Amino acid sequence: MNSKTSLGLALLCFSGGLYAHQLYPQVDTPNWDPEMLVASQVPDRLISDSGFVYRPYFHPFDIRTFLQQHRPDWQELAESVNHWAGATGVDPRVILTTMAVLTDEVAETVPSAQQVKDVANQLSQRFYHYQDNLTAEQHNAATLAIVRQLQSPGDWQRWQDQYQAWFGSPDVAEPETAPQQAQRSTGFAPAYGFMQWPWRQGYSWIPNGPHAHSGSGFPLSSIDVSYDWPAWGAPTYSVTAAHDGYVTVMSRCQVRVTNPNGWATNYYHMDGIQVANNQWVSKDTKLGVYASQRSTALCEGGSSTGPHLHFSLLYQGRFQSLQGSSLGPYQVQTGRYSYDNNCQYTWLLDQRSQQKVCLWRRVDNPTL
Repeated sequence: MNSKTSLGLALLCFSGGLYAHQLYPQVDTPNWDPEMLVASQVPDRLISDSGFVYRPYFHPFDIRTFLQQHRPDWQELAESVNHWAGATGVDPRVILTTMAVLTDEVAETVPSAQQVKDVANQLSQRFYHYQDNLTAEQHNAATLAIVRQLQSPGDWQRWQDQYQAWFGSPDVAEPETAPQQAQRSTGFAPAYGFMQWPWRQGYSWIPNGPHAHSGSGFPLSSIDVSYDWPAWGAPTYSVTAAHDGYVTVMSRCQVRVTNPNGWATNYYHMDGIQVANNQWVSKDTKLGVYASQRSTALCEGGSSTGPHLHFSLLYQGRFQSLQGSSLGPYQVQTGRYSYDNNCQYTWLLDQRSQQKVCLWRRVDNPTL
């Protein structure tokens, strides 16, 4: 197995206050030498950026049926692949194709669940890095992330052939959605009133600092919330849909809700999930509870320092900065970096009173 696919387990990384942590190890993302890409004849688009990210409502995938038909020896990895596809935002078809090339699909090699997590994490972090720091403008972020993952740039042909054999020719054109420049901007946000906080209306919980979905880097798409931030084993409470949409159950501890308008939210560290795939839920519908036990909250491994909900915002499958987004009456100011809890730089604006509220303060979730 190539060393690129065998990162160690994530360590807790306190960066701004209690419960701030990296969910995954930080990944090296060096800039590409354009001449190397040209020499290896890497195409401008192995796959579109929209095909690289996971959009389960718009581009569904039945992983169990696929593995049963094409890789029955990998069936035990079904939940791991689906879980990390949701948590990292990488389409499971991209993860599976990359795993096959890295492990040599001809040999009867079964990757471990840890290797699935590592590959998904590396693909994801590299994608978002290259999206915001393109040095080879003719190549899209998805292509740069995939080729960086392979043992050599010349392996792109094997990747393309494997993807096509399993899933048909990958889409290379981007769909007609909001302009990508707007999607990457920190001012692109859902309309006021679209989202509430992800707990029962009428209750008040405590949020911490906005952070990247991985715990480090950008965009600052995620925020952790808990009723009282207790120790493991303490009582936990109901998690609800922040907006209307269709459910995708990613794993025993993760759910996504996608609205047909393209906005979606991810709910991680869950327990007692009581919704089903393709179920329509309205805002404030109970999805389950956030997990009281560490092993349940981290049903496929990872890092967490206590019971809470890891909540993320996405648009058309891409993690989207919370900057300017409204959760109930509170508009988010994201700050300088992940888990920035300094109220000079990151805060919530209560739009009812135009008062600034610091993170780590209890906030309400009224009916709007």
